[in-house]
Amino acid sequence: MEIKTSTDKGITVIELTGSLDSNTSPAAQEKLLPMIVNKCCFILDLSQCTYISSAGLRVLLMLAKQLTASEGKLALTGLCAEIQDVMETTGFSSFFVSYKTVDEALSSFKC
Repeated sequence: MEIKTSTDKGITVIELTGSLDSNTSPAAQEKLLPMIVNKCCFILDLSQCTYISSAGLRVLLMLAKQLTASEGKLALTGLCAEIQDVMETTGFSSFFVSYKTVDEALSSFKC
């Protein structure tokens, strides 16, 4: 798992590459959760993420909950068919705003 961050229009864009599973979730959690500050906005680009396990879903849920608690927002982008299916099957798709691309999210996502 590789995590790259950048900022665009005041929004933190986080690109995850590889699998978000039981092996990589602790490191992702350790890196992402401390980035949350009051009223921050994240776009999580999953276009290079090939797999999410239940441990990875737990990290996404923790991230969303902490962002909500700090009055922040989160959007997901680039979900491949497999990850989209997992999100819909588990009901997680109802918790997250999702866009096809980072550019679409940047132009539509209100922070």
